[in-house]
Amino acid sequence: MSSYPKQVEFLKLVQRRIPAHLNPVDTLGELLQIGSDSTYRRLRGETALSFEEAQKISQTFGVSMDSATIENLHRVDFDAGTPILSAQDYAGYAHRLVDRMLRFPIGSQEVHMYYLAQDFPLFYIYRFPEMARLKSYYWGRSILGLPEFSQMPYSSFRVPEERQKMGLEVVRAYAAMPSSEVWTNSSYLSTLKQLQYCWETGIIQDVNEALAILKEMEELLDLMLVQSEAGQKCNPLTGQPTGGAFQWYITDLSVGNNAVYVDTPGSRHSFLSFNTFNFIETTHPGFNAQTDLWLKQLLKKSTLVTAGSQAIRDTYVHKLRRQIHSIRDVIVHQEDTLL
Repeated sequence: MSSYPKQVEFLKLVQRRIPAHLNPVDTLGELLQIGSDSTYRRLRGETALSFEEAQKISQTFGVSMDSATIENLHRVDFDAGTPILSAQDYAGYAHRLVDRMLRFPIGSQEVHMYYLAQDFPLFYIYRFPEMARLKSYYWGRSILGLPEFSQMPYSSFRVPEERQKMGLEVVRAYAAMPSSEVWTNSSYLSTLKQLQYCWETGIIQDVNEALAILKEMEELLDLMLVQSEAGQKCNPLTGQPTGGAFQWYITDLSVGNNAVYVDTPGSRHSFLSFNTFNFIETTHPGFNAQTDLWLKQLLKKSTLVTAGSQAIRDTYVHKLRRQIHSIRDVIVHQEDTLL
């Protein structure tokens, strides 16, 4: 009989966070720098975890020790990451994003991600340097209020090289992962409003910088058309549709929030957006079962436009292009007025 039953339950929850292609004993042993026998004793509850070991496991896998006592259908434990209170924390957000993506086996056909995109999917941002620049600056200055951004004009800001590299890691991982995306009529509105705000408040003063962002938003639509025709994602290095299987859905429903659901052979994961761009996550079985049911119902009421429904797809893309052109007209008109 286990001497530490709560520890056993805690470590069972942790094992759900470990990707199916990794050995839990090896993964935990490497993290704690202990041998297999010592790891097994901790998993069986024969040896107590030290405070430092429990803390390291909790921070690495986003599972609190309290989770073992509240695991039921009515109480759900979420990992919200470290609060972003400084530029260093902001950089940590990028590390967390990369870590979560790389936990899933890259290119495995047994993993499937469902992305409900109230805003266009986060994983496309770093394919487009000017969009990444706008998002990074807007989030840091207007959402987080970090002093480093309030003291730096947009014209001087560039996405730090390390963060850009991490962003490209996420882009490559997502491009290889089989996925279904559900877009709404407002999937572009948030970014367009952010750009309009930055233009009208003088944060962005160079018309060419503003127009470069709009150009990339059109390029993203071009990318979506290629992927939907091929039924595969485009490799970010070659631009060719040789990546993971791809399904693009369009819905007229108001979905309210961004949500990501990942189904793997050994575990299921739900990610929900909060604070505009950050995310909370859980592997709670009951919550994920509800998420799975909700998504399947949503897909039934959405239109699949991958390799079919061309008229609906073209009408939808034209609608988003009109949204882009509307903001472009505002920017160009104001620039002409100033001249």
